[in-house]
Amino acid sequence: MNDKFFKLPLEKQRRIINAAYKVFSENSYKKAPMSEIADESGISKALLFYYFTNKKELYLYLWANAIEMTRKAVAEYKTLETDDFFEMMRRGLMAKCAVMRKYTFLSLFSINSYFETEPDIQSIIQPDVQDAVQTTLEMLLSSLNLDFIRKDIEFTSIYKEILYASEGMLKSWYRTGNYDVTVFEQEYLEMINHWEMVYGKGTENDRKQL
Repeated sequence: MNDKFFKLPLEKQRRIINAAYKVFSENSYKKAPMSEIADESGISKALLFYYFTNKKELYLYLWANAIEMTRKAVAEYKTLETDDFFEMMRRGLMAKCAVMRKYTFLSLFSINSYFETEPDIQSIIQPDVQDAVQTTLEMLLSSLNLDFIRKDIEFTSIYKEILYASEGMLKSWYRTGNYDVTVFEQEYLEMINHWEMVYGKGTENDRKQL
């Protein structure tokens, strides 16, 4: 990767990155045209290859950027600084939406990357995702106060159900073609409130008083 990419104005960097996230989200790795990414970002294909040597380099940069942007947002919104599962989800939602307001297609790219079948990509990304899911689950089990979550259902099952439902909800929002992050944020917040009613014991305010 050419370091001169980072000397571009931030707005132009974001335009190129957003274009790449969009095209890779709408196509498999193999079928995603670099020419379309160039067109979307308003630069020539030659200039895109000047900044990124090849498609794989660009794709893996996007993956690394997604991880770093998510990590920073999680820290900024203090997502992990609570032992209340549902409050953690609310903070996580704010973090996700903050990233999506900068890079609209980053979340869809991240989901689709896990299912990428290109061997060179799959061998790098799938272990990352599997490790992240397992590490997150272990962290939750060790740090959350589970006294306020139903005991008749294993927390692992609750976690997986919410994870899969979240992915489906996100994909459904993207399919509408109306990329208003505030709409997604409100709809997802309603789902968190629903899950809290179904799986939690009392409201967040009730738990704070105990």
